Amino acid sequence: MVSTADPLRACKRPALDQDLRPSTKVRPQDRNSTASPYSPRHEQAISHTPSPAVGSVRTHSLSAGQRSVQRTPLSSPKLAPPLPLPVPVPVPAAQPNPRHSLQSHDGEKVAFGYTLSPVNSNLEAALDHITKIKLQPETRPVTHEQLVNEIKGLYAGLVMVEKKCVEVCLQQSQSTTKLSNEQWQALIALHRTLLHEHLDFFQATQHPAASPALRRLPVKYAMPARMWRHGIHSFLELLRHRLPHSLEHMLSFVYLAYQMMGLLLEYVPAFHETWIECLGDLARYRMAIEETDMRDRETWANVARMWYNRAADRSPTTGRIQHHLAVLARPNIVRQQFHYSKALTSGIPFANARDSIMLLFSPFLEKSVSTIQKYPKFESSFVTAGGLLFTRGEIHEYCVHGTQYLSELDNHISRTGSNWKVQGSEIALTFTAWLVDFGTDESFLWNGLRSNADNIKASRAEKQLDPVTNTGQVEDAQIKEDIHQEIWGDGSANVIASHQASPAAGDRPGAKLTSAEEVTAYVVPVWATSISIVAGKVGDRNILPFMHLTLAFIWSLSYVPGALIYLERYIPWGRLALCLNTLSRSGVVDARFEAKEFPQHQSGTGRQLPEDFLIRGFEWAYYYFPADFFEGQVVDEDERTLELPSHAAPRAERCLWLGVKLAQLNRYLIYDLKSKQFSCTEFATSLEIPSLLDCVRPQTSLGLDFDAQMVDVV
Repeated sequence: MVSTADPLRACKRPALDQDLRPSTKVRPQDRNSTASPYSPRHEQAISHTPSPAVGSVRTHSLSAGQRSVQRTPLSSPKLAPPLPLPVPVPVPAAQPNPRHSLQSHDGEKVAFGYTLSPVNSNLEAALDHITKIKLQPETRPVTHEQLVNEIKGLYAGLVMVEKKCVEVCLQQSQSTTKLSNEQWQALIALHRTLLHEHLDFFQATQHPAASPALRRLPVKYAMPARMWRHGIHSFLELLRHRLPHSLEHMLSFVYLAYQMMGLLLEYVPAFHETWIECLGDLARYRMAIEETDMRDRETWANVARMWYNRAADRSPTTGRIQHHLAVLARPNIVRQQFHYSKALTSGIPFANARDSIMLLFSPFLEKSVSTIQKYPKFESSFVTAGGLLFTRGEIHEYCVHGTQYLSELDNHISRTGSNWKVQGSEIALTFTAWLVDFGTDESFLWNGLRSNADNIKASRAEKQLDPVTNTGQVEDAQIKEDIHQEIWGDGSANVIASHQASPAAGDRPGAKLTSAEEVTAYVVPVWATSISIVAGKVGDRNILPFMHLTLAFIWSLSYVPGALIYLERYIPWGRLALCLNTLSRSGVVDARFEAKEFPQHQSGTGRQLPEDFLIRGFEWAYYYFPADFFEGQVVDEDERTLELPSHAAPRAERCLWLGVKLAQLNRYLIYDLKSKQFSCTEFATSLEIPSLLDCVRPQTSLGLDFDAQMVDVV
């Protein structure tokens, strides 16, 4: 038997109009009572409910004792609008219609056949209140004096909280007393307060009504750095040193700081680059403390890498970001060495990377058996050779590991297949850091690159002061063209070989590397032999990224006075010509690589190749790319590491274009426009050193356990 329907019971069907109309019978207890219709539990939950979002619809209480319902467009269906009242139709006086007359009947009004009780009057008033459009409330603009006073008050409070945070962190770092949960929570609350003070300060100084002087206050007082140092980093280090007891509190604070950085990224875009790097640092902290779930650890590593790559997009010459990427590259030792090397040879080198890179080199230099056995001979020998160059180690040890690397190179390329595209790019660029002795001031090449960059900046500044010659990006290209023309003139006959790299003195047991000049002398044979081995793998498309970056580096040196001549006698010009002639030219347009302009072929995902993002930021990369190459249409972050078949033709075009540009120097290569083939000049042929590899071949008579098998290179 079905009981009588309760009008207030839950129902799954949509409400009908008659269900939504208020009852004309109002109970006395409902009219007089002020108690909430909700249970105490719901009353407590609703008391903490935030205000409705803009655009939500609130129906006011229609009568005492009835609930007001809040509905939003996304959360629940809208109520059907009330039925419109019938429009009265004029009736002739001779035929009065009682349904359309207005009269009083027992204290109630009758209009058009509808009885309007007091409750119905309330309904009509409520509906009128809902449908009435309110004007926007008046707002008073903030005056400059009010903003100044607000910022002064915020800064005073911020300094007080900051001072307390510094004192507490210093005190706890010198103490070994174990803190209770309540004490940790109090410290988190203190630092949370400091972060909120910083957020208020940043929002006030970047207010639309703020003057330029107020907007510069965060930079003047180094507020982003102070917030990171005193509000986040010092406390994170304190928590890290108290692990594992502080693990839960460290996780809580990392999430708190991460959310705060997200707010700053959204509301204070003036320091966008700083917030991105801080988000990467926080994600790296979160990754570092995850020791149980390797999946979570890898997830946070990818998050940190994403933020650092975004920071590198905005500041490609900042070596500090490459240092962070090197930390995330573990356990890939070849990639670690690449990022550390780039951090030291970027446009803005990061000096602290000289200490961090030893964390990579030390286990190999100390000949840790567990470390050496963990990696293939090819990788361990390459990294060990780099460590010996960096630390100015024994020459004999370098010769052993350098030749070990060369003996494994050919088979390693064949064995790794398409993976060599990425690893080959990293090795090619690491060699460029070796050649400049990791960016030391003693290096001839590094000094040439730096001084030339300073001259270009000075020339650019002079032209920017002149409104006639200030033409933006065209000016940048013109500066490079003027420098190149000044060095090479109309032909190579004007070039005087003033200084060239000295040849290596061979294996010298017991002796150590003593200077940057000597480091370069021992790097050159290994670098040149690597080029010869890779270039000799005819028909292998996996070698194209390595050859592309090598040719780009050689061409960029032609913009630096004396740089290319310094290395010219060690470059295997014959092997380069052979490689260019045997490249697959499927999909390659001759007119594009023979043109003067940089080839910008669309390669499926965009005009950039995956290795272009690895080159960007090196000191010498400025001379290779056009000024606007990384502006406008840029490959998405998720697609930059994708290797697509459509990349083959653009890579080949780049290599051929670089070959044509080198041929235009009229010194090393010749390009025949009819046969489309490359050949060496007589001068380049005379530069060839047939026994170059003997300069680093180790003496095997010492009875060392070393595989002396070598690859013969012509």
